[in-house]
Amino acid sequence: MKFYLRKWCKTSSDVGIRSIIDWSYYKQRLSSAIQKIITIPAAMQKVANPVPRVVHPDWLHKKVREKEDKFRQRKLIDIFSLSNKDDSLRKTTDVVTASYMMDKENVEDLEDFQNKRNSINGPRPIVRCYEVNNEKCSLKATGRMDFSEQKLDNGESASEMSIENIDRNVDYQGWLEQKKRKWKDTLDRRKRQRLGNLRNSNRANGAYEPLGSMMNHKKDQRRTGVGSYFTTHEIALTQCHWQIIQLLPSPHIGQFFAWVTVEGIMLKIPITVPRVFYLNSKAPITERFPGRHVKKTLPHGRHCYNLVEVVIDEDKFRKESKKLAALLADPEVEGIYETKVPLEFNAILQIGCVCKVDKTAMKRNAQDGWSLNELHMKTTTECSYLEQSVSYFYLYHSISEGRAIFVVYMPILRTVSVVVVNPYQNKDLSPSFLERQFREACHALSVEPPPPRNGIVCKVDYVGYVKDAQRVLQGTISEIRDKHHGPTLAVTECPNAQLMKSGIPALDNFPCVNIPSNARDSQYPVLGWQQAAAKIGMQRSVASSQWLNERISLSRYAHVPLGNFELDWLIFTADVFMSRALHDQQQLLWISDDGVPDLGGISEESTCFADEVHQPVITYPGAYRKVSVELKIHHLAVNALLKSNQVNELEGGALLGFDQDINSGSHISDDQYGFDEATSCAPALRVLKQLIQRCLADAVTSGNVFADAMLQHLYRWLCSPQSKLHDPALHRILHKVMQKVFALLLAELRKLGASIIFANFSKVIIDTGKFSLSAAKAYCDSLLKTLQTRELFEWIELEPMQFWHSLLFMDQYNYGGIPAKADDTSANESQGDNSQRDQSQVDIVSSWNIAEYLPKKIQDHFVLIVSEFMFIPWDYAQKQDAKRASLQDVSSCTPSITIAAAETFESHLVEHLKGQISTYFTDKLLGIVRDTLLHMKGINKPEDERQISSGFSQIGGSIPKGDPALEFIKHVCAVLALDNNVQHEVLVMRKNLLKYVRVREFAPEAEFHDPCPSFVLPNVICSYCNDCRDLDLCRDSALLAQEWRCAVPQCGQPYNREVMENALLQIVRQRERLYHLQDLVCTRCNQVKAAHLAEQCACAGSYRCKEDVSEFRRKMQIFLNVAIHQKFQLLQECTSWILEVQ
Repeated sequence: MKFYLRKWCKTSSDVGIRSIIDWSYYKQRLSSAIQKIITIPAAMQKVANPVPRVVHPDWLHKKVREKEDKFRQRKLIDIFSLSNKDDSLRKTTDVVTASYMMDKENVEDLEDFQNKRNSINGPRPIVRCYEVNNEKCSLKATGRMDFSEQKLDNGESASEMSIENIDRNVDYQGWLEQKKRKWKDTLDRRKRQRLGNLRNSNRANGAYEPLGSMMNHKKDQRRTGVGSYFTTHEIALTQCHWQIIQLLPSPHIGQFFAWVTVEGIMLKIPITVPRVFYLNSKAPITERFPGRHVKKTLPHGRHCYNLVEVVIDEDKFRKESKKLAALLADPEVEGIYETKVPLEFNAILQIGCVCKVDKTAMKRNAQDGWSLNELHMKTTTECSYLEQSVSYFYLYHSISEGRAIFVVYMPILRTVSVVVVNPYQNKDLSPSFLERQFREACHALSVEPPPPRNGIVCKVDYVGYVKDAQRVLQGTISEIRDKHHGPTLAVTECPNAQLMKSGIPALDNFPCVNIPSNARDSQYPVLGWQQAAAKIGMQRSVASSQWLNERISLSRYAHVPLGNFELDWLIFTADVFMSRALHDQQQLLWISDDGVPDLGGISEESTCFADEVHQPVITYPGAYRKVSVELKIHHLAVNALLKSNQVNELEGGALLGFDQDINSGSHISDDQYGFDEATSCAPALRVLKQLIQRCLADAVTSGNVFADAMLQHLYRWLCSPQSKLHDPALHRILHKVMQKVFALLLAELRKLGASIIFANFSKVIIDTGKFSLSAAKAYCDSLLKTLQTRELFEWIELEPMQFWHSLLFMDQYNYGGIPAKADDTSANESQGDNSQRDQSQVDIVSSWNIAEYLPKKIQDHFVLIVSEFMFIPWDYAQKQDAKRASLQDVSSCTPSITIAAAETFESHLVEHLKGQISTYFTDKLLGIVRDTLLHMKGINKPEDERQISSGFSQIGGSIPKGDPALEFIKHVCAVLALDNNVQHEVLVMRKNLLKYVRVREFAPEAEFHDPCPSFVLPNVICSYCNDCRDLDLCRDSALLAQEWRCAVPQCGQPYNREVMENALLQIVRQRERLYHLQDLVCTRCNQVKAAHLAEQCACAGSYRCKEDVSEFRRKMQIFLNVAIHQKFQLLQECTSWILEVQ
């Protein structure tokens, strides 16, 4: 057949019959024929689908369910029949002009319908009520009037009489109070009337489907019987507010499906979302794109000429993309803005999670759909959002190497269905095991387990393939839909939600809310994987209800539909809040999907010259024998943003340079904006500041946990390229203010008597200057309270994390110390036996990255020597404190004697340590060096360099190639020399040790250099718990072991290696770009070259590159080593090419 196809089509390529004819059309026709002849009759005869590839239509499920329903009610058309119009008119002419008259003769019980065969011969009206006064007497469906309403009418008439007696000119307050009471009574009466009509409609229909009290009397007379039933949804949609659960894209371009609940009914409604963009042109272009002129603030302060707002359909927008590109190339067009805003995001910004149909919109069928402009947002305070408990079922999935587990948990039905995908025959799960794990998970999460009588029902199915499991789940979810008819949503936790929905079509019948999946769940153990995976599935199932309740609360606060949150909800919520705030201030958005702000379709040139944003790190190496404390810094970015004006005033207006522009709002030219980031981002920074102030008020006054989380992740949101509103210029401005506040904070700590050991934006380590732990804690508390009184640091919170009795600090990756335990007491307050017990149980922390570059056989010697160097002085101090405490108990000392003893104590401690270095440490090191020379003579050969370290030298780029004994001497002496009090003794010991290995003291090979340069990848975010931290790719032992996991103990989510590789690629390309675009500086005066054609500087000096080629190659070599070690192929190719070119 292919031969004749190629002959007929006159082509030599491989042609299929499906590519010629409209295969989808014939497939649909064949499916329709199969449904008509085979599958639909089979379903009506209670036979399973004989053709599974042809799915049953939705209406067939409803028909089968109604047919099998034992409690199905009779239809109204089976009871009544159409009446003759003349007879009905003749009967309705006999009316009584009374206020409320009821024809009691025609009233019969509903149960008597079945006893009379002639009851369907004609309609017999049960109640006939007529109104004399339209304002007072409305038609009642049941003809009954509550006594409370009669009483209310009497009260209203009495109040009207009293109001008439009050003169407004004489007693205005009294008249107003009477009016207010009347208005309140009128509102209450209308509310009770609506509730009464709702109850009557429920009684008539037998279900919770309100007919709506908004229907007036005349419309009711025209709609009788079944006709009014079908208008219920239409009236509810137009008169009641919508609670939007999820917005889903439809197959049609520019159209979305909205899962909404209206008065207890869940519907799927089409919504058309138009494309809105803005053209800024020097000449009017309304003849091409009709729109309206608006006045808005453009991103980065660009000048607004003729700004036109264009609203068109998305389909037309895509068809006119070439015309937009031509307009963008037109020199008269400055830019086209907001073309990259996703339609779904725009709809969320406009209608949120609660909306209402505009009053001017015409009533229509639910499937006809609405336009986004016909819907208006309502706040969650005036309209409820999912206040009642929402029914849901939870679907959990994890998979690993052909093995998988599926869990479906339905809280309403109290059932758990587990499907295990196992290619082998072993079956390790049972319903009793699952029920036990479920109850244990309930107790662990403090959730009330189901009672033993009505316990959870567990079911286990085993299949061999994932497709078989999806078919089982399809039946399970369809069964849930048949048994529970109310609004239900699906909560899914799986690695790939889209793949799950494509495999289980029944999920399309529910709004789906996705929980971020932990990749660690899909790492099964070799043995007992079924029980381990099922245990995790039970834990996730129990925790799903708490997670859903928290997410509903977040939806109310963020005003975002429940199912439209992204995996990183903090960044998404911040984007929504910032976008709405910008719209409120008449500013356009710069949203894009690639992390580069959309500035009218034109890339900003300043990004090419922007340097990397480096976190400041301050390190003071040394030996700190007194108590030190590590303080964690919270809300530094929030404080810097809120106090930016004060910081700018302290700098004399030279730090930011935008305070005047913010307050005055004067126009500034484009050229000035292009060269001043602070001025160009001033409007956006002002909006951001107002937004943070509102979040701060929510967190402080009402204790909102979501507002507090947004404050904690403010800086992460600003610097994350995943944010839709990511703007590097805004990030650099805030970073500049943070640096200044950070410097002022350290200066304030020094004023208060603290010595800085280490500090960055996340933490600060200070030396308290106290030997006693209790005194150090008291000093720390006093220090924190004093900082809180400073207005400049009002919102900064310092949290003590760890106290150290003794700390030997080189940098954040090379340190050791004796940590203080939580139950430690000061030495002067402890007894002698307690002191001895504490000394025997002392813990010494040793974290020395430089030791990893020594041979494995001498790494333990290095750690032992350094640990003894920390322990011996601390042990001596403890013993002296015990003696001093015993002397104070015997004889009381005056304060002057105590102060003098304290002053001499430190000098005695230093003398004791000097003696230990001259004797104990020198002898011990000489013995270690002697053994190293005897047993490790061949390690310094190039072929044995791999044995020196455990692979860490592959990234460091600076491998120690000397004698192991020499390297050991350099490393140990460099660490011991951190103590300035014994530096002379350490140099003497070093001289003797070098003489032993036949190396001169001042020889180049005797100098110590850090074998591992540092490279920190900033702001790495965990996709599961949203933890943000900086990772040193060269020194972090976990990363070097290729364990790219979140460091939070409760998480352990593996990092996305692809995202990290892309971040490294961007850094490499930016550094290469900056290297080629760098300035030339004079070799004599170091001035930057200003003249383009000058060959020499004015001082007659020659020019050179600011960054030397060797330094650039060294940086690129680090990236290459990281790429090779971590198997980043793209990064390796990029860096290799750069090094070859250079």
